[in-house]
Amino acid sequence: MSNPSKSVEELTQVSAGEDAPSTSRQGRAVTRLEQNSPLPASEPKCDGPAVRIRRELRDISQNPPPNCSAEMYKQDLFHWRATVLGPSGTVYEGGTFKLDIQFVAAYPFRPPQIRFLTRIYHCNVDSRGCICLDVLNERWSPVMNIAKVLLSIWVLMGECNPNDPLVLGIAEQYKNNRNEHDKIARYWTKRFAMPNSNGNGNSNAKPSSKFESEKKERQEKEQEKPSELEQQSELEQQQQQAELHEQATTPTSSSIAINLTHSRSSQL
Repeated sequence: MSNPSKSVEELTQVSAGEDAPSTSRQGRAVTRLEQNSPLPASEPKCDGPAVRIRRELRDISQNPPPNCSAEMYKQDLFHWRATVLGPSGTVYEGGTFKLDIQFVAAYPFRPPQIRFLTRIYHCNVDSRGCICLDVLNERWSPVMNIAKVLLSIWVLMGECNPNDPLVLGIAEQYKNNRNEHDKIARYWTKRFAMPNSNGNGNSNAKPSSKFESEKKERQEKEQEKPSELEQQSELEQQQQQAELHEQATTPTSSSIAINLTHSRSSQL
């Protein structure tokens, strides 16, 4: 009869020998090759996030959410570019809006950094393209993914939140002068999110010359950053709001005269 304790001990030794690093010349060579082999520049040394991001990329490529799409940018797994179509029946209808997505090393325990590359007139999106969205901040959860976030952004485009704005001037205009707000938003959509409407033809067409190629690159860079005129208008809006607040809190000369007359009459 075989000794049970001895068999367990032998099995333990065998498993330990399998897990132990090889001391043979071949094993040392393989280890040396693995250490010296460079990692791809597009994939940081984060196995956990890389596996999750790669799975999301496969899922969103095979089953993209409605009116949204995303793909890897410049072969960088941690950097994506996404596209969201303007919701029908809104001031953004017909527009194609590009977004930049950058994953952090702590993903999915920390939300990705997402911003609009295409200029959009929206009270929850500032001139840099930053988005005021709860699922990208305090309501982020590891169960969220890029497909759900893109859908949330698409919904936000059609249903803005003026009570929690990122651009106060646009929010006040949305609540007090909706017609003017919608007029400007449609103009921005036509100008920045509908390149074919500017008479430039198909934006995906191959440039016929080096000059046209450089011109197209400049136009794309201009769309990614706000113009000086738009920044100045935002500063003017903030200054006007500060002046209105100061006027509301500072007593006028007429009110001072009334107060002096009232005090004199009370003394008499």
